[in-house]
Amino acid sequence: MKTAFPELVGNSMLKERFRDEILGGTLAHAYILEGQDGSGKHLFSRLFAAALSCENKENDDFPLPCGVCPTCKKILSGNSPDLIYIGRKDKATIGVDPIRELRLDTAVAPNDLDVKLYVIEEAQLMTIQAQNALLLTLEEPPEYVRFLLLCESASPLLETIKSRAPLLRMEPLSGGLISEELKKRSPEAASLAKNDPAAFSELVAASDGSLGRALSYLDAGTQKALIAKRTLAKDFIRLAGSEKRAAETVDLLSRFPQKREELTETCSMILTALRDLAAIKRVDEPTLYFFSELSLAEELAYPLSLPKILGLEQSVAALSESINRNANIRLALTAFASDAGLL
Repeated sequence: MKTAFPELVGNSMLKERFRDEILGGTLAHAYILEGQDGSGKHLFSRLFAAALSCENKENDDFPLPCGVCPTCKKILSGNSPDLIYIGRKDKATIGVDPIRELRLDTAVAPNDLDVKLYVIEEAQLMTIQAQNALLLTLEEPPEYVRFLLLCESASPLLETIKSRAPLLRMEPLSGGLISEELKKRSPEAASLAKNDPAAFSELVAASDGSLGRALSYLDAGTQKALIAKRTLAKDFIRLAGSEKRAAETVDLLSRFPQKREELTETCSMILTALRDLAAIKRVDEPTLYFFSELSLAEELAYPLSLPKILGLEQSVAALSESINRNANIRLALTAFASDAGLL
């Protein structure tokens, strides 16, 4: 069987589906591809474009795309005018004007490829007007046109858009696969795994199945901040399950970030950790998303009842909501500590 998209780690079902549809001539005109940042959506868009026009497409001696023919090289190096990216640039949303320009451009045949591929980045940020304008093109696109809508979540997209484009998802990678790829791709990662395996495990666990995110954590500053937030999440849970001391609570609160975005990220991290603990209370073999070691998660879960864990989740969610409403951070943290039973 012809190998497909070997440069894309994991995602075997996705790769096999597109291989079969490309070679079988059964491709849809448009697809929605969900996946968190760093999951490989953009890499796939380039590989998909190359696969559509690969000169060795029918040759089983080459993978799909082959990566060595002139057409593949042109596309993968970013030099093809027929691979077109549409994004929000410096704006908060994707408005109707870029989509109207796209619609006009679809009337022009490809320059030198078999297909023109339009990749809409952060498609979930299209305005309703932009989505309706795109819908007109999706209903009757030229035969040579394909669309790939990249998004973190397809929820904001109109049902009429989703009815015309199959929804596919990037698969989160296992910790073992991320660990293997990190050490293979980065000397810094290999060194960290050897000299500080605990820090390396934290990095892998925090990646949430995203290789791109894991690679970004190799930056020393980013890594330090990440480990500090993860340590804070564990210390919060440990304090919540122990006899409270005022000095410990004050010290813990002083370690919470004072910038809204960072504090929101910390809340999200704590919520993920608490959900792991709730899963431990509910099932025998839980899937963990925060903890890299089941033994530590079980240790932290032991002194907490399930109702207590659920109550802590509500307190953290309330803090996050309060911060998003631009509440005073110091007062919000004080109210959070009281609500969580730390005071």
